[in-house]
Amino acid sequence: MNDSIKNILTIDSSSNVLRLALSYNGDRLVKSEEPAEQSHGQILLKKVDALFESAGILKTELDVIIVSTGPGSFTGLRIGIAAAKGIAVALGIQIVSVNLVELAAHKLQHEEDEILIIVPFKKDEFFVVPVSDNQYDLSRLKTLTLKNYIENCPDKKFAAYGIDLQSYFDNIAHLDYSEKLLYDASDLNIIGQKKIEQGSFENISLLEPLYIQKSQAEINFDLKNKK
Repeated sequence: MNDSIKNILTIDSSSNVLRLALSYNGDRLVKSEEPAEQSHGQILLKKVDALFESAGILKTELDVIIVSTGPGSFTGLRIGIAAAKGIAVALGIQIVSVNLVELAAHKLQHEEDEILIIVPFKKDEFFVVPVSDNQYDLSRLKTLTLKNYIENCPDKKFAAYGIDLQSYFDNIAHLDYSEKLLYDASDLNIIGQKKIEQGSFENISLLEPLYIQKSQAEINFDLKNKK
């Protein structure tokens, strides 16, 4: 790690749990997890302030922000990324992004077989992308319904974030690697620090959530503009 980078804020608002971490002074870390549902915007900045207070450092001492780009909750991701951008621009610092697929690939790096990573998208629909040998290809990211999954992936190994597929299907416990995906913001911090070392910073103006379908809000906006 660059000796000049000591204080790093990590934000993950990809689900109904807001995960935050602040590593500081080079070797210390505080973190928090808070149920958010649809209220990320109401609690995010308050929780960030609480982390800085707990660490005993000022926001102006922040060096880099690590932010999750999902896939996941469209609204939550928008709020988290907007907050990261706002803080970064105000302080003149850089952002590193980490997506949940690369986090999964990292956590499953010792598994030899291909495993489907599953992330909730909306009711009865989820994102699916395969990983193997710590590698993944986001061009293979797609959405499936439960019916599609039964038809196309009945015997595939899988690891799911925030969805219990065993409650939908019988006799698949031997295929379920979901426990290996349990994480908090410190896990994102580890991956983000590696990217910082590599100089893999984002263009703040171009940073967007990882998703493959427009939200209903975007669809409505496009329809309105076409009239």
